[in-house]
Amino acid sequence: MGRPDRHGARVRQAEDRDLPVRLAAGTVIDAHLEKGRGPVATVLVQSGTLRIGDNLVVGHIFGKVRALLDDRGRKMKEAGPATPAVVTGLPDVPTAGDVFQVVSSEKVARTIASQRAEQYRVATLAQTRRVTLADLSAQVGKGAVKDLNLVLKADSNGSVEALKGSLLKIQDPQVQIKVVFEGVGPVTESDILLAAVSNALVIAFNVKPDQQAQKAAEREKVDIRNYDVVYNVTNDIERAIKGLYEPTFVQVWEGRAEVLTPIKIPKLGVIAGSRVQDGKITSGSTAKLLRDNKPIHEGQIAGLKRFKDDVKEVVAGLECGIRIDGYQDFLQGDVIESYQVKQA
Repeated sequence: MGRPDRHGARVRQAEDRDLPVRLAAGTVIDAHLEKGRGPVATVLVQSGTLRIGDNLVVGHIFGKVRALLDDRGRKMKEAGPATPAVVTGLPDVPTAGDVFQVVSSEKVARTIASQRAEQYRVATLAQTRRVTLADLSAQVGKGAVKDLNLVLKADSNGSVEALKGSLLKIQDPQVQIKVVFEGVGPVTESDILLAAVSNALVIAFNVKPDQQAQKAAEREKVDIRNYDVVYNVTNDIERAIKGLYEPTFVQVWEGRAEVLTPIKIPKLGVIAGSRVQDGKITSGSTAKLLRDNKPIHEGQIAGLKRFKDDVKEVVAGLECGIRIDGYQDFLQGDVIESYQVKQA
């Protein structure tokens, strides 16, 4: 029989496809934690030659091959194609079916493992639903919620204490309210990351999230609740706990642009040649058109153009053409503000 196809389906998944022949790649057959040895993986080499001391990447795990054993437990110096081998030296237990690959250095191994870990985190996050008041209300009715974790940020120590005191007075046999963090000042990125790991709601009282926090909240899918009256906070929480909460929808500000000149486009009509001053303008968002600081029209942003290209968003400092449904009478100096309608 000839050598196994080194470009088989599993090996194709390896990032370093131009590796020298001697650098091994293959598949994890089995893996477990063994007392006295730590993580142990049985692998099948499918290409190249696996040697003691090789830098190994398996999934999002990387390590150095410390020992190679055959199926009888005897030490091996190397394992060639079509050879099963027991490997020690990995810091964690990999998953059976994972592709392994040998790379040229620990630095390369660390980089590949880090990239894979981030891809896994993003994919997992996309499937994870963070707690929101609407979700809480629905889950309470099913008896699926026991704790409601909160991160509290307010404009003063007095506000923090008043808010915390009012929230902790809420009594319910099914749900226990826990304040995992409290502080004074705007909501920051670290507040969002804490909320993410503790699956908490962020209560912002008379303060707003900074730009980095807003981006982190969108990325981590953390719900930030903005309030300026203590009663509204406690009322929303109480109604959610009792399963009576009815979600409302709010407009979340995205960005602001100034109209430089109206531009007539064949078949499209007149669009607003503009410069984005703050934030970003996004196609599909709601636009408010202001003239002399007074709103004169509201409609959906039907399209954005950069030069001749259609784009999805334009950030601060760039110029673009903005098309708004149902409106063409733009004037120089008009202001366009972009909003996303989201559940409060």
